[in-house]
Amino acid sequence: MRKSRRVVITGLGVVAPNGIGKDAFWDALVAGKSGIDHITAFDASSYPCQIAGEVKGFMPSDFISIRKAKMMGRFSQLAVASTRLALEDSGLTITASLSFRTTVCFGNSAGGIGDIAGDAIEAMRLDGVKGIKPWSALEFPTHAAASYLAIEFGIKGRAISISSNCCTSLDAIEAGCQEIVQGKAKVAITGGCDAPIFPASFSGFCALGALTKRNDAPTEASRPYDLLRDGLVISEGSATLVLEDYEFAKDRGAVIYAEILGYGAASEAIGMRKGDLTGQTMAQAIESAIASADLRPGDIDHVNAHGSSLPDYDVCDTNAFKAALGEHAYKIPVVSIKSMIGQPVSAASGFQTASACLSIQEQRVPPTINQKVPDPQCDLDYVPNVSRVARINRVLINGHSFGGSVSALVIGGVEP
Repeated sequence: MRKSRRVVITGLGVVAPNGIGKDAFWDALVAGKSGIDHITAFDASSYPCQIAGEVKGFMPSDFISIRKAKMMGRFSQLAVASTRLALEDSGLTITASLSFRTTVCFGNSAGGIGDIAGDAIEAMRLDGVKGIKPWSALEFPTHAAASYLAIEFGIKGRAISISSNCCTSLDAIEAGCQEIVQGKAKVAITGGCDAPIFPASFSGFCALGALTKRNDAPTEASRPYDLLRDGLVISEGSATLVLEDYEFAKDRGAVIYAEILGYGAASEAIGMRKGDLTGQTMAQAIESAIASADLRPGDIDHVNAHGSSLPDYDVCDTNAFKAALGEHAYKIPVVSIKSMIGQPVSAASGFQTASACLSIQEQRVPPTINQKVPDPQCDLDYVPNVSRVARINRVLINGHSFGGSVSALVIGGVEP
């Protein structure tokens, strides 16, 4: 059943390893351009994985005052930047009266563990409490990003943080959507960010054994669904999506990318690292998203997939799509943009949603690059290496987090 209040996406803000701004991001995706390279943020020469998806050329002062930026963790800087870009893209001005009808539903996972907390721990070791910057305790919690968005853009409605690893952005979009559906807000600033490319956080992923060791070929290292994949590539970034009440957006003449049609989520409840290889739990989330959109599996035109390049999680993806979509899964393009941007954790599904919006707008799907040796267990149409023109109206986006959270979102072109 269609929601009484319709929710649409009117602004896209992207700060990604392969481009800052939606146009640079999209152009790189369509061209199959990877943003993965050797790490420059610190000396990673002794690490088993020495590559990542860094946001190159990012200058915080382009988006926020130098004084404020010096106090903020990189994750918050990225969030403010992507949100400024999203609001500019939407053409929306948050006036004094609209500020109380605007909500922030934003998230991240690592917070300032890498930089703010890492610096505080080192300062404590050297000089004790007196060496710690007085604002450290305010800057490293995950809620700092959402707080900064409210402060920087004068948003006086609800400000909440979501933290569900790779599902974060999808869950934040749903939270913002519900604020509008329930009449609590006209506008929601949603999405996610993460900045884990610091020794304190990056070394943890290395210790987990989840990262690729293809240090000699960075642009070929993230290879979702390829038989020779050996792990994911950690990256950083932020994605913001501006959601609006459809009637409000229409009345102000906003350009609308897509409508939020359905959402579903579940938990595998197996383990922190082990996933449900059958894909059955994820399939239930996908089925719930499609059902809540009042659609059938055959109505889905494209899947913008989690596709992290982890051997087991890619199999889970594939099996879930087959279980939820049946034979239709073989007939539609299934794409992983992580082949080009790596795994930016909480920003991941935000980037996927932005990509899906642009696929609807441009009627094209980006490729899954580095598809060279097909994995027999991953036998869907992953659009290998070259983008494709396609008729796209409704897109399924899925996320799969360490710990077993799975989420799915369905968006579509706006119909009267």
